[in-house]
Amino acid sequence: MSAVTNPPRGQSSVFGAAIQGRRSEQQDSFASVWLPAEKAWLLLLADGMGGHAAGGLASKLAVEGFASAFVVARSAGMGLRQAFEAALERANARIAAEQRDSPERESMGTTLVAAYLSRDGVAWISVGDSPLWLYRGAGLYRLNEDHSLRALAREGAKVSGNMLQSALNGHPVEIVDCQDTPIALHENDLVLLASDGLLTLDEKDIAGEIGRNARNGSEAVAQALLGAVEQRNKDNQDNCTVMLASPQALADKAEKSGRFRLRILGAAMAAAVAGSVLYLLFA
Repeated sequence: MSAVTNPPRGQSSVFGAAIQGRRSEQQDSFASVWLPAEKAWLLLLADGMGGHAAGGLASKLAVEGFASAFVVARSAGMGLRQAFEAALERANARIAAEQRDSPERESMGTTLVAAYLSRDGVAWISVGDSPLWLYRGAGLYRLNEDHSLRALAREGAKVSGNMLQSALNGHPVEIVDCQDTPIALHENDLVLLASDGLLTLDEKDIAGEIGRNARNGSEAVAQALLGAVEQRNKDNQDNCTVMLASPQALADKAEKSGRFRLRILGAAMAAAVAGSVLYLLFA
């Protein structure tokens, strides 16, 4: 298994992609936001739930609400923990407002993981079970907490491992994992965010796909991971979204500032991130 090397010039070092699997709709949303004043990336991924159309809407509202609130909070001088918490509160409030306007969506909710990638390393806030991993050398290390019952299920408890102990669902959030002191990254590290559809693969398989493809950049790794999930041909395969970034992403963006392709949904979102660059938004 080969270790990560910096991608050749011109290849992407921040990339996200998704597959729908065998579900009737895509309920994952994701985005990456470049913060030029901080020379940092904000990476966001949400996995929605709650019946037809509601899960996809919940994840979209959470990503949009978090991104816009985080940019405003940091522009106002808030520290990282304060900005994380204010943005999470805003994301949950947007879901609550939708529930008030459309009572039939009362059961809507979503996970959310937000990673802040800067020269100091990676920091994050997360709710739910969407994993955030660090790939270093040949090893894959889970960074954020898993707010599902998978651990109990593995120990033999008669529970559904996919059941969440915490989510953004318009109500007070039960459990939040927040690491606002960045964990330093090494030159050849990769940061991976995913929805739980990637857990069709075990961590050994995920690490193997990264090791075999990392020299070709984050896009190659993302496509390899999604391809491996599809090859399993699992019945009722869940939506699967992956986002990858390396420390090289910071240098790449500084070098190519202003030349990234934009995909911004709606004037309100564009206004909210004025002065920032929204690179990828939604599968």
